[in-house]
Amino acid sequence: MTTYLGMGLLGNMCNCIVFTQPAHRRTPCSLYLLAMSIFASLYLIWSNFPFLYQLEHNDPQTQSVVYCKMRLYGSHVLGQCVRYLIVCACADRFYVTRANPRIRSLSSVHMASKFILIVVTTWVVTGSHLLIFLDLRTGVCGLFGSYKLFYSIYATILIAIVPQMLMSIFSFLTIRSLHQLHGAQTLLRQKDRDLMRMLIVELIINIFTSVPYATNLIYGAGTLSVVNKSAERLEVESFLNFLSNFFINMLSATPFYLFITSSRSFRQEFFQILKRWWYKYILRRTQVAPSH
Repeated sequence: MTTYLGMGLLGNMCNCIVFTQPAHRRTPCSLYLLAMSIFASLYLIWSNFPFLYQLEHNDPQTQSVVYCKMRLYGSHVLGQCVRYLIVCACADRFYVTRANPRIRSLSSVHMASKFILIVVTTWVVTGSHLLIFLDLRTGVCGLFGSYKLFYSIYATILIAIVPQMLMSIFSFLTIRSLHQLHGAQTLLRQKDRDLMRMLIVELIINIFTSVPYATNLIYGAGTLSVVNKSAERLEVESFLNFLSNFFINMLSATPFYLFITSSRSFRQEFFQILKRWWYKYILRRTQVAPSH
């Protein structure tokens, strides 16, 4: 868990370094990916630090109903911001390939800032039902009764279906637009094509991580009325629950490693930054150090 968290935070920090470079500050898609990396880091910290804390302390989630509600609410809001910022980035790639000036005008840093604010506000409000219906009963923080069924349907639609569907639609429309542009002898920049490739990889990992999570929720809701489960079955369900949550965390931990393997321009830019830092802060200081 510690290695997983550390690698995720390191990767997101590297993303932030790349997407704050001067060449990216004028690119709306880079702004979405920068915001996504920041929220992914916050998600990893918010969701995983409590696990590390409870290894040597009592779990405060089983003692405070306020903490119980806030922790799960925060994880949900941050995770949804990550997903829907990727949707915005996919939409931006579609906007920038359109000939219609009104559609292309949606691809700007100014509009990207507005869309980011809309995404955050939407999920802060939409996820507020968790603050109301999450409960702490007999030392267990979780979903109970009919709300567990409601949340399973809600999460399946808004976590496993809608974002992946929107990403797929915008990616398909972008690819079709690129073919049309190519037919008109108009070539998109290599960096723009690489950004599209990075987003398609993100779409694949989104599907890979969200489907097991939604399946586990549906199974939990479907077996809500089952009583007297055997100890073996409870152990299997506990393991599957851990596995589905592990997969859902991957969305926030893997972006940098997906980007650097799928995009040549991202890889070259990242290594160029490392090289500049090496010459500026390491090699140069070594060379100017006084000799005795």
